[in-house]
Amino acid sequence: MGSDNLRTDFSRDELEAEAAEFRSYIARWVDERLVPQAETIDHEADFSHELFKELGELGYYGVMYPESVGGSGLKYPYTCFTILCEELARGSMSFAAGACMQGSTATHTVFQWGNETLHEKYLKPALRGEKVAAFAITEPNSGSDAASLRTRATRVDGGFVLNGTKMFTSNGTVADFITVVATTDPSKGLKGLDLFLVDTTSPGFSVGRKLDKFSVRSSDTGELVFENVFVPDDHYLNNGSGSSFLNAYKSLTVDRIFTAALALGGGRAAYDSALKYAKEREQFGQPIGKFQAVQFRLVDMLAKLEQARLYTYHAAALADQNAPITTEAALAKIVAAEGCHEVCEMAMSVYGGYGLMNEYPVQRFLRDSYFPMIGGGTGDIMRLIVSRQLGF
Repeated sequence: MGSDNLRTDFSRDELEAEAAEFRSYIARWVDERLVPQAETIDHEADFSHELFKELGELGYYGVMYPESVGGSGLKYPYTCFTILCEELARGSMSFAAGACMQGSTATHTVFQWGNETLHEKYLKPALRGEKVAAFAITEPNSGSDAASLRTRATRVDGGFVLNGTKMFTSNGTVADFITVVATTDPSKGLKGLDLFLVDTTSPGFSVGRKLDKFSVRSSDTGELVFENVFVPDDHYLNNGSGSSFLNAYKSLTVDRIFTAALALGGGRAAYDSALKYAKEREQFGQPIGKFQAVQFRLVDMLAKLEQARLYTYHAAALADQNAPITTEAALAKIVAAEGCHEVCEMAMSVYGGYGLMNEYPVQRFLRDSYFPMIGGGTGDIMRLIVSRQLGF
């Protein structure tokens, strides 16, 4: 994205109208289908294939894509996808984490650099919810330092052979296909990284283990193993314009906005729950919401939510204008992830001892609020990104 390519057809009124209509539909589905199952899927820590497929059948994985590949063809896709992430997280951040991965990073690379055959075989079925997609970059000994990735792609006749291990891969154990970041030349660092589409039925691919998390428990997360996995040339996601990973990384910046939206949705759920509880729970002959200490806490929660909402959607609108968003996306993630985590902590304090009980959802909201602070890059990494933009 660059300021020299700003959209000339951008209209704030049109954006708000499209966003309002979009939110009304997805919010209804969240209230009717996701919220009633949120506690169960968290307790069972299992990927909900039923809800996942249903969301695809409704077309929500195609929010950011044109109609030519089965997408929605929306005029303001980044804002609408931000709404999708927020509303899904309001219902269940666990479910939202996997669903939003499906509609963004895990399918974007195939859309951007895959050929028509890959679009037909993988992208379109994924947007319909018929196939599950994943994006594998992190390794056991390599997280934020992407240049140190060890998964190797070696050129052979007709394609490449992949060897390595990936860690913390969302949708990893249930994926039908995975975009894998691997190095073709370790001496080149980041410039030697490329993207490869791996069908999980390929010989040599295996799931090392499904990871057990205390947060976003029903979001499938796995360790993946690649042992001499052959990737044909037409699954090599590179259009010849340098490192496909570096090209993808530029567009992945917008995913920080979506992570901020997940935090916002989780914070909203915690605030709504605490507000309702404060009006119902009685002590000393009156609802606890009548006490000034509780009122002030709720007001502070609302202030943090509004700050997160305004900055997150400011960044999303900039993305829809094709404006530079490196700083804005990182700041949105900092403001929303950390602010909404504080909201969840304050919601827990409103509940008091009952907040520790699994029969109330506030403990889940607090557990899940750790995910946006780490997923997609920690707060310190976001601060490092902004610092570099400041010239340091």
